[in-house]
Amino acid sequence: MTITVADGMDQKSELTLLIVDDSKSYRHLLANILSQWGFHVLQAQDGLQALTILNENSINVVISDWEMPEMDGGELCRQVRRHDYGHYIYIILVTARQTTDDLVLGLESGADDFLSKPIHQSQLRARLHVAERILMLENKLEVRNQRLSTAYQQIEQDLQAAARLQRRVLPATALNFEGYQADWIFLPSAYVSGDLLNYFMLDKHHIAFYSIDVAGHGVSAAMLSLAVSREFLSGRINERLLIVEGQIIPPHDVVAALNQRFCLDNEDITSYFTLIYGLIDTRTGKGSLCQAGHPTPFIIRQRGELVSIGQGGVPVGLFPDSEYQSCDFSLEPGDRLYLYSDGISECENLDGELYGETRLQNMMIALRDKDKIALFQLVEEALVRWCQPEPQERTEYSRFFNDDISLLAIERIA
Repeated sequence: MTITVADGMDQKSELTLLIVDDSKSYRHLLANILSQWGFHVLQAQDGLQALTILNENSINVVISDWEMPEMDGGELCRQVRRHDYGHYIYIILVTARQTTDDLVLGLESGADDFLSKPIHQSQLRARLHVAERILMLENKLEVRNQRLSTAYQQIEQDLQAAARLQRRVLPATALNFEGYQADWIFLPSAYVSGDLLNYFMLDKHHIAFYSIDVAGHGVSAAMLSLAVSREFLSGRINERLLIVEGQIIPPHDVVAALNQRFCLDNEDITSYFTLIYGLIDTRTGKGSLCQAGHPTPFIIRQRGELVSIGQGGVPVGLFPDSEYQSCDFSLEPGDRLYLYSDGISECENLDGELYGETRLQNMMIALRDKDKIALFQLVEEALVRWCQPEPQERTEYSRFFNDDISLLAIERIA
């Protein structure tokens, strides 16, 4: 809809007006005046006929008598407001009613303005000037909303592409390494996640693994998590971070090196991340890991015993002089090592209660005989029930959680 504003209405207007009145002579008289002012005018004898015309034409302004048979002006207003015509329709009620209660009733029915009978041309001109201004604003708002909608769709498409790219960085599921099997769940709170995890053979006899949780959410957190992942990939290829001259670097030295690198590049004190990086010797089941502010990992023994590993540590990227330590552990056949992000332990229910690490640990103990695919499904269902007791529809990019969730499990199977 294009709107042309004319100060004296002596220029042709592109507004289309609908006159609704049960008096044929009155309709013709008013239509003649409005046509002389440059408006395109249609006529209806009552509210029912008006609705038919509204459905078949693009009407901008309705000037309707209040008292009519079949359907009066108040009911016409209500019917118009219930229907979506694709644009706003400005409604002026013509009435002899003057009480405050009547005016309130008309406004509540959906009228925008009123004209008193008999209609004075100067008042009609003024009311139509107001209608043009309001419809022009509505038109501008519609154009801007369309632009915003287009921009939002583009952003949504970009985020979906970024989410697909991030998932390609994740390792394959149910991977087997020399008598070990690793698997994971990854549940972003939005399109992209600040969590990231991986596991891989570092050399012939060692599995390396890590779990990252960047502070914050969204695109900036996801970009930092990918940057950390790239450091590990570079360290595998160029032997600068994880292996030097064939010698495997201890986890705490790897984390310290990463801390130095990201402190140098960190101009924003909020851009930091928690991390666990560790190694397992596939021949003996002995391993070590370094915990840098990440939730404490734990082992569930085959018989149900719980063993926590780690000493807390400082997140990476905050203080360049932070010191880190490695903690040793061992896996026997049937044992599972779990690493998780705080999106699980800090998952809140409707009362603000946290899910907590104890619930997670107890669940892992109770489900230790389940295969990891079934176990992860049960974990996800438990977390959904915890934070959203009522069932809700879920799509690929709609999430239930306020924080990113990741869980990695490494099991010694032989």
